Amino acid sequence: MRQLSQYAQNSNEVKLLLDRLVDQSTQSQEYADTFYQLGGALSDFIQNSKFLSTRTRITLACSSEDADWLSKGILERLEKHVAKINLAVFWNVRANAFEDNSLAIAPIIKTYIESLENVDILIICKSIINTSCVVRTNLTYLIERITPEKIFIASPVLFEKAIPSLENEFPKSVSDKFEFFYFAEDNEVTSSGEVVPGIGGSVYRRLGLEDAILKNKYIPVIVKERREAHLPG
Repeated sequence: MRQLSQYAQNSNEVKLLLDRLVDQSTQSQEYADTFYQLGGALSDFIQNSKFLSTRTRITLACSSEDADWLSKGILERLEKHVAKINLAVFWNVRANAFEDNSLAIAPIIKTYIESLENVDILIICKSIINTSCVVRTNLTYLIERITPEKIFIASPVLFEKAIPSLENEFPKSVSDKFEFFYFAEDNEVTSSGEVVPGIGGSVYRRLGLEDAILKNKYIPVIVKERREAHLPG
């Protein structure tokens, strides 16, 4: 069963975009563009936060499969309203720590990180948050290096237990900084661990990245462009 957030309930556009993700006839390019548009919608949602101003400095963090679409949609819309947004991209390998699948882990194998100096707000975005292992891993990496005033966690779709699960992974001094931005909350998971209706299946497959192995060989276009722009000279 799906519960829409109040923001989504008031937006026919967001509802249509969520339906397009679930629709199995949606082709890879349209699926990717839908995430880009949802990123823009999340950005509009985030702009309503009282913690944002034209002086705010942000680090936007994501996994590699979200960089060119969801993350880019957030960044391009939001950067017009704040002082600075730096990008951090992580390549994660999701695995189970034990044979009984009781603990999922997502070690980082590669990173692209711009400046982490003077970060007011950290935004972690993810296409869907279920077990939260990827978000937990990337967030842990970052808060060991920065001390943001607020931590925004943004995703079009969450599993209903994702928020308390993530909050319980961190000390209260960290979790008190959390603010969640999402459009839909689902409470059903299949035996294979897929949230239903979620985002309509495996994000790797639906984006045309095939699987977790091949997606970690993919270098997002936004990373190539920004890396070149940040090169000296």
